[in-house]
Order: sequence, then structure tokens, then C-alpha cells
Amino acid sequence: MSDISDIIAEILEDHRELEDYYAKFKAAQTEEEGLKWFNLFVWEISRHSIAEEIVLYSLLEQHGEEGKQLMLKSREDHRKMKEDLEDLRHEKDPKKFDEKFDLLFKDLQDHFKTEEGKDLPFIKEKLTEEQLLKAGKTFDLRKKIAPTRPHPTMPDRPAALEQALGLFVTPIDKLRDMFTDFPNKETTNEA
Repeated sequence: MSDISDIIAEILEDHRELEDYYAKFKAAQTEEEGLKWFNLFVWEISRHSIAEEIVLYSLLEQHGEEGKQLMLKSREDHRKMKEDLEDLRHEKDPKKFDEKFDLLFKDLQDHFKTEEGKDLPFIKEKLTEEQLLKAGKTFDLRKKIAPTRPHPTMPDRPAALEQALGLFVTPIDKLRDMFTDFPNKETTNEA
């Protein structure tokens, strides 16, 4: 987003972008074009997931047992998604790749439904508008310094450890991004 909004709007926008990238992958006319959309999908979901784990899940955990249970379920979803993404990145058979990506995306849609139906309303109820805006700004900043690849073996708790480890792997990911094909800017802004 060009202007920082509250964390709920930031997360919802990311969810819609990821759905768009998946749809563009599925509509790609060539394998090369599809790979570019997949690379962008991985890049965005990796940044989004880390920012959620550090900001949103920390907020959930601070608000009692219900918040903690929501956080634990979402972290479990993220861990599985990172493992599935890493497996998918190494799949060479195009048919198996498509099948695995479809399954991963179905799981991701289920995760989005849970977050949008439970996690985000819970946070909206617990935080003031000012706190939601501050969390949105923090979320946006965390995405800018987050790893851009899945790292399923990296610990995700406590959040401080995840942040520290992320600072070590992010430069390596950014270097790898320099040699990765992505859709051009005009194509990504067409949605």
C-alpha cells in the first residue's frame, strides 16, 4: 500500500495480492511466465508470513488464552505452508508441481478464511484504532526487512529469535532475488 493503513487492511490487501498472483500463474501462457508469477508468489508469501508471525501473532498471544490458541493454530498453518513451499520449489515434474501448488493454495485459502474470520476480528475487538494503525506500520516495515524465501527450519518462536535469524538470512535471500525472474512491473500492476 502507498499509505500505511491499519494492520487488518494491510493483511487483507496481501491476501488479495496472493490470490491474484496464483490466478496469474494459472493463466500463464508459457512455463516461463508461470515461473515468474510463482516466484513473485513465493517472494510475497514469505515476507507476509514473517510479518504476520512477528506482529499479528504477537498481538494475538498478548490477549489471553483465546488469542494464544488463535496464534498457535495460525503458526501451525504457516509452518506447514513453508514446508510445502520449500518442497514445491524443488519439484521438477510440471504436472506434480501444478498439483502440489493447487493443494498448497487450497490450504492457504483455508488459512485466509480462518484469519479473516477469527484472528482479524479478534484483534479489531481488542485494539484501539491507534494501536491498529501502529501495528499496520510495524507490519509494513517488517515486510521490508523479512526473508523473501521460505525457511521451514528457522524457529518461529520466540518472535525475537525469529527476527534475529531473519536478519541473517534476508541478505542472502535478497542476493538470490537478483538472479530470480519476476513479472515486470507493468504486468504486476494490471490487476
